[in-house]
Formats: sequence, C-alpha cells, structure tokens
Amino acid sequence: MSRLFRLFLLLALLPVSPLAAQQSAGGGSAYAVAGIDVDVTAANPTLARMTAYRIAQRKAWPMLWLRVTGREVTTAPRLSDGQLDSIVAGIESQGERFSMTRYIARLGVVFDRSRTAEYLAGSDGALQSPPMLLLPLLSDGAVRRVYDAKTPWLAAWQRFRETVTPVDYVLASGGAGENLLLTGWQATRPDRQSWRNILNRFDAVDVLTAEARLVRQWPGGPVTGLFIARHGPDATELGRVRLQTGDEAGVDAMLDTAVRQIDAIYTAALRDGRLRSETDLTADLAPLIGTGALIGEPVSADQGGVEVSSTSVEAAMATPDAATAGALETVLRGTPGVTGVTITSLSLGGTTRLLFSHIGSRAALLYALDRRGLRLVAENGQTVLRRRRDGDAPVPPPAPVAAPAAVNGEVGQ
Repeated sequence: MSRLFRLFLLLALLPVSPLAAQQSAGGGSAYAVAGIDVDVTAANPTLARMTAYRIAQRKAWPMLWLRVTGREVTTAPRLSDGQLDSIVAGIESQGERFSMTRYIARLGVVFDRSRTAEYLAGSDGALQSPPMLLLPLLSDGAVRRVYDAKTPWLAAWQRFRETVTPVDYVLASGGAGENLLLTGWQATRPDRQSWRNILNRFDAVDVLTAEARLVRQWPGGPVTGLFIARHGPDATELGRVRLQTGDEAGVDAMLDTAVRQIDAIYTAALRDGRLRSETDLTADLAPLIGTGALIGEPVSADQGGVEVSSTSVEAAMATPDAATAGALETVLRGTPGVTGVTITSLSLGGTTRLLFSHIGSRAALLYALDRRGLRLVAENGQTVLRRRRDGDAPVPPPAPVAAPAAVNGEVGQ
C-alpha cells in the first residue's frame, strides 16, 4: 500500500487543516500552500480524488519554491511523486464537488518544514524579511479601524497567516494598550520617535500599512474595494489593487483575494530591495544596556550555602495560534529552574519572542526542557524554543555540581 494511499484513507476519515498539520509537524513547523484548483476524471471517485491529490502536490511544490526562495518556479528541483509524498504533511479540502467519475476541488497542501528544508538547501538561502509590524487599516464609511475591532479586513489577514510568505508579518493581539497606540491616526503619522517606541514594543524593524477602502453602492448591492500597500512611517505607497464583488456575501472572498495580492506587492518589494527599513528607525538601546547587567550575564545567588547562577535567555518560538502560544508558555513556566517568563513580542500566526530566566547551568536547563518536551536550539542565527520532535536525541542529564570547598575542615562556613 503506497504512502499516498494511506494518506488518502486518513484524510477520508479525518479532514486535515493547515493548522492541524502544522501542530502535528511540530508546533508551527509547516508551510501551507492554499488555493490549488483541480478537476480530475477517473474510473471511480476514490481514484479521482487520489489523482487530484497527486496533481495538487505537483502544483504546490514550485509555488512553495517561489514564495520561500524568491526564485523562478522553473528553477525548482524536480521531485518525484515519492519525494513529494515524503515532505507533504497534509492536504486540506477548501471546497469540493464530485460524482461517480469526477472530482473538482480547491485544495491546500501543507509541507513539513523540516523535511522540506533538504530540498530548499541549494537555493542560496530563503528570501525572508525581518519582523515587520502590520497595520490592517480599514476605511468603511466614515470609520477607520486597525486593531480596535475585529474587522473583516483583520480577519482576512489572520486567515492568511497560515500561507507561505517571505514577509514576516507581526500582528498585534488587539489588547487595550495596543489599541491606544495602533490607531488609524498613527498609521499616517510620520513622527519617527513614536514609531521607534512602537516598533521596539513589538520587536519589529519596520511598519507595513495594508489599507482597505470599501465603498457600497447601495445597501446589499455591489461593494468596491481599493487596497493599498504602504511601507514605513511615511506610509509610502508600493502598489494598489481595485476589486469588486456583486453583493455583501462576497466581501470576505474579495478581502482574501486582496490580502494575497497585497502580499504579492510586499514580496516583490522585498525581492527588489524596496522593502528596506531606515537605519535609525529602531532605537539604540546600547547606552541603557551599558549601565546594567547584560542579558545572559550570570547573576550570583545563594541557595542553602551553594552558589548558583541566574541567567536570562532570549528566544523565538512559532505560534500559529493563541492556544499554542499559551500552551508553550505554560509548559515553560512549569519547567524546573525557570524563574520567570516575559513575552516581549506576541505574533499569532508568526514568530513570538520571549525572555525567560533560569537558575543553574545551561546543561541543566536543556535537560529540564527536554523532560518537559521542549527543545532550545539554534536555527537561522537565533535561539528557538520548540517542541521535541520524533528523532531528536535525548538530552543527557547534567554532570553533578561539585560540593563547596571545605574551609578549616568544615563545609559551608
């Protein structure tokens, strides 16, 4: 029985979404390519669906290559069906129709990030932006909203976060404090000092304002949308898209299309060097850091006559949703030796950054994290906190701490 057929049987019993596939692949370690249309005729519906899955995988791979590396689809390595089977973590049906001989659907293909890396390794590095704060600004009637309400424009960007893109969008959680800073007025305010404060708060290096202007011809009638991709504190326009839908029921689909096209504008700007941050846009914290202990510098403490060290660690972790972020934080807080956890930048659907402190050696920390199902590893030049994966070698217990030296024949005096 082939691997694809086993995958088909599993999907027939339990539909797989990109989010579920990400979690099964290691907590956010997946690439999702959505919106692949297939139309297959075969002898029976089972064969038609299996063939459609094959076709979707073949179409999705060069699309993934383009989005991750920024190189043309014609340069993507030619993978066999067996190789594609080995890197695909799941397939999602985003709408399907079928008869006894025909299968028509729109599918999403989810690739396992770690297994796909083998085929992306020869791409001379993936095209990837630094973290950029996204302001989904919606003008609907006389109201301009960003994060102060769950707008359909914000919801469209939250749905898009499961899609592969080289732009690292940082979405705010919409808390009360953030709503005071991230307003429609701030989106067009060129004051650098205010932007430095905001960007440091979200651990981002630049701001992207995705503006949507909706105009309704009459209640329940056609809706026209003008969508503008802006960049930087001056809200410099990079491109615009105009779309229309026949009635209110088609607004969400129109917004989903607009998000993909705005992302394509940002991706093109990143590829040709226009999506570049001002060198002095982020505040220089060196003078402040120089006056105190450096992050990661051991601080001596005394417990029961034995001197131990308290150390701070900065790390990043993939957080596809709020539940994953909360679960990882809870597990980390419950790890022996960890004395405090602070989320410095929450990005649901992206990369969250945190600062935590622990007492004891780093070897003891890694062992304690492994016992809790977590790993602290170096990936892409940064420290990453992730869940333990199948195949990870167990972390050995740390060497026992030497007893304090005796003074005048006594210990601890």
